[in-house]
Amino acid sequence: MASEQRLASRSSTEGSSAVHGAHDSPQTAKEMQAETEQAPTPARQPPQLGQETFWSPRVRAQRAAYLKAIGSTTLIICIFVWAIMSMYWGSVWKEIDLSPNLDGWIINRDSGEIGSAVQEALLAANEGAKPHSTWTVIDPNRFPTQDEVDYQVTNTLATWIVVTVEEDATAKLEQARANGDASWDPRSVVSLTYATSRNFQALPSVVLAPATATLNKALAQLSSQLAKQYLSSIATNQTAINNLANAPQTIANPIIAVNRDLRPYDVPVAIAVLVVGLIYLCILAFNATMANFGGRQGLQPFLRYRSLVAMRIIAPLVCYFFMSLMISLLNIPFKVPFGRTFSYGAGFMTWWAATFVGMCVLGLVTECAISLVGPRFIGFALVFWIIINVSVANLPIELSPSFYKYGYSMPFYNIRQIYIKIIFDVGQRVEMLKYFGILWAWLAVILITFPVWIRLEQRSAQKARQAQQKGPKNAGSS
Repeated sequence: MASEQRLASRSSTEGSSAVHGAHDSPQTAKEMQAETEQAPTPARQPPQLGQETFWSPRVRAQRAAYLKAIGSTTLIICIFVWAIMSMYWGSVWKEIDLSPNLDGWIINRDSGEIGSAVQEALLAANEGAKPHSTWTVIDPNRFPTQDEVDYQVTNTLATWIVVTVEEDATAKLEQARANGDASWDPRSVVSLTYATSRNFQALPSVVLAPATATLNKALAQLSSQLAKQYLSSIATNQTAINNLANAPQTIANPIIAVNRDLRPYDVPVAIAVLVVGLIYLCILAFNATMANFGGRQGLQPFLRYRSLVAMRIIAPLVCYFFMSLMISLLNIPFKVPFGRTFSYGAGFMTWWAATFVGMCVLGLVTECAISLVGPRFIGFALVFWIIINVSVANLPIELSPSFYKYGYSMPFYNIRQIYIKIIFDVGQRVEMLKYFGILWAWLAVILITFPVWIRLEQRSAQKARQAQQKGPKNAGSS
């Protein structure tokens, strides 16, 4: 009996083991399959530095972040082109249509045919094809001498161009013909007075060229008419014919309009400081802004608010002081004439002062901008700042739509006007105080508001740090 019981127990044990084995074998297969699925595949392995292609599945997350950044930036630039860059296009596209906004004066001191012909031709041009200036007849008694007329062109800037017909020009020509005056000068009758350096880009093409074309046409017709009349009147007068032979210029080409450029554009290097140089001034100040931003990141979190504000203001000003000095000194070896309006030394110091104040304004605006928009969008802020300045600095603001009258308050415009006065002596000295005053007003507004932008930047940075600190805590608690 005992042996039978042992055999039964053994058989039951083996049976149960077989049953358990039958149940255990499927479970083991599932575990093996799970382990196989969890094993690192090529797609799930971490990306290797310098070993992946652009479309590798292992850099999917990095590729998506890159394409998102490029796509969003491209979209912003496309919007920026239409919203901001179009401002510059808009400032120049009406140059011809708005040319009548530039005034021209007619000072007719002759009561004869020459004065009448010149005056009528220029007044008729007011209704003619553009470009042309708007011509106005000025009473000769208002400016009795040529020096007074010249002062209006070069100093008060009351007009862009003056056409003057000399006193008794017709009677003098008739007398020279009758007497055979060989000293008759055809260039002594009609003159055009202007100052090219007032705006060397617009004046030659928009003001001078149309006026010259109108005068040449009118004087050619008048000369032909006067010659025909005179020759008819002396057909039987041999003495008059002999006298005419002594002074052929009184009949062949008796009237020639002479150009009197009182302030010629005779400093070619001036384009470097009046056009492109202002952009360079802004970019150099911006470089100081970015250097300041990168250099203060390790120090800024530890500073008190007052110390931070003082550092953000004083450090750039010190940089601008030396940078503006170097930019001003750069003009000396290239023979920029500082001595035309003031003495050479005073002219240089005035130039340096304008450059320093201008750089302070241009640079501190970018300092404010980086506090408001951050380093990600500071490039857009710089381009915007340059465009709204350049749009009103090159051409006369009168040749742009009325929207661009804001340009009279822009730093580029006022710095440029100071430079033009120093180099070419165009405008009045007292006007320089106005230009400096506008720059100082900009600087005052910036210094008053700058602490506010710094405070906003500080709060934004504190919120970002708090968010970063909460992130690890939440991850640890989970």
